Amino acid sequence: MNKRTISLTITLLIFMLMLFPASIFSDDDSFQWQIGEELIYKVNWSFIRLGTLKLQVMEKRILDSTFVYHIKLYIDSNPLLFFVNMHSVYESFIDEQFLPQLFLANEKIDNITYKTEYRFNHADRLIHINMTDIKNPTKTIARDDSLNETIIDGTAMIFYARSNVASVKTDTITTFFEAKHGKVHINFKGKNSKIKIEALPAPVKTYYVDGSIKMNSIAGLTGPFKGWFAVDRQRPPLKAELKVFIGYVKVELEEWKKWNP
Repeated sequence: MNKRTISLTITLLIFMLMLFPASIFSDDDSFQWQIGEELIYKVNWSFIRLGTLKLQVMEKRILDSTFVYHIKLYIDSNPLLFFVNMHSVYESFIDEQFLPQLFLANEKIDNITYKTEYRFNHADRLIHINMTDIKNPTKTIARDDSLNETIIDGTAMIFYARSNVASVKTDTITTFFEAKHGKVHINFKGKNSKIKIEALPAPVKTYYVDGSIKMNSIAGLTGPFKGWFAVDRQRPPLKAELKVFIGYVKVELEEWKKWNP
């Protein structure tokens, strides 16, 4: 190979690297965030539709000098049901390691609904908590709680699972939801067989997880669970089986934006 051929080859390689750096060096197994992603799920108890869950990735922004993802989780019960009435919005601001920096929610404590704000100071290992009575804004609660261990909120837990579903391992995570703390045991099993959901025309490959929630969370969520995630870079949850206050329910993806099955 003469010098001219070598020079031309090097030039072509440099040109390819400039045009396609992501495709050459990307890890196809790594989780990929998608700004604008919206996932909507139906929640069924036997033949009865209990309600709807909506999960949105709103934006990536800087919060207190840290890059965070702003996520919203909407929980709405079926208005036709008399025995359940739930309409809540939870906002999480989490960093690349899925650690919460800010968590916003409306929480009912002792029959009073508070607008709550949790700010996480990981350097000083403190959680700054502010609560304001929605009906009486002059009534507020402000306190600092110790942050003695790594903790992530319930919404961030979904994205933590999405990031790790390709692994084969067992984790125990401390999580919180509506001022309640507890442990979640997760068994990541790696790829599993295909599953079928109503919103897709054909079965799809999935990652499978199962485990147990060692706390009594929102809507009585506790005990064993199972989950199936799509095998692609975004890894959206496709289906889950959970135990809540009325028994076992099935959660299944039915609509989406910014995801290509």
